[in-house]
Amino acid sequence: MHATTGYGRGARLLIPAGWVSVTLVLTGLLEIGSGDAPWQLAAHHLQLWLEGELRLSNRSHAWWLCITAPAALWERLPRPPTSSNHLIPREISCDKEVARAVLHLARKRCFSNSRDTSAVQDGMLVLRDMLLERQQSLHGQLNRCSGRTALRRHQTMLRLLRVQHLIRCNVDARLDLNRLAAIANYSPPHLIRIYREVFDETPFEYATRLRLQRAWDLVCTTELSICEIADALGFETESAFCRAFKQTYACTASQARRSGGANRTCIDMSVATPEHGNQAELATS
Repeated sequence: MHATTGYGRGARLLIPAGWVSVTLVLTGLLEIGSGDAPWQLAAHHLQLWLEGELRLSNRSHAWWLCITAPAALWERLPRPPTSSNHLIPREISCDKEVARAVLHLARKRCFSNSRDTSAVQDGMLVLRDMLLERQQSLHGQLNRCSGRTALRRHQTMLRLLRVQHLIRCNVDARLDLNRLAAIANYSPPHLIRIYREVFDETPFEYATRLRLQRAWDLVCTTELSICEIADALGFETESAFCRAFKQTYACTASQARRSGGANRTCIDMSVATPEHGNQAELATS
């Protein structure tokens, strides 16, 4: 198991495919990438990842901590007596209990006797069980996934989450349905059907929700013109953007800007240090 910290500017870390990683950002903004899908992880957020190679870097000031180990090592941990005991890659707002577990595990890896791995294993077990507990909200969606066994349903969920993640990483662009289907290894019609069965909306509807959430943020927190925002978010015309905005938020973009975002009435859109940078590996084996 590796415990790595990045502090300041210029820290970089590459996690190979086949490893499970838990990354916690303490301050600043961390840039993350996998394949051709980059995204950002904000302070007090945690990213659980087990979907191939992962790149971490921070060009601006940030402080982050990453716990990572081969998937086989996590799989050897004692299984909890639950119906779903497989980790699901996701980003969450990190509460104090999980943050404390990550920090304690890093310290155990650093300062425990290197010949006695029981403390590290206990720390991994505590962290794993906390992450499983916090993905309980996904169990309803997991049970809607196709598959006769829990493992099959979990695999289906991972495919759909790849699609969802790619959409989130490209909020400002329109993604081709064929590309999304290829990511999940489904045909486009099958992807639409199974995605709707699990999440109660199509990939296009999910992307539209995220774009409109982004539109609200840009309208209320920037000085960009409505035309510039519509163009940045890929709307064909300014009038198309204004119609979609008013239909969703029950007010015009100009009214939202004047109110400073205080009267937002739309549907719930939630989805779900030193000056010089360095990368210091706390402990490896």
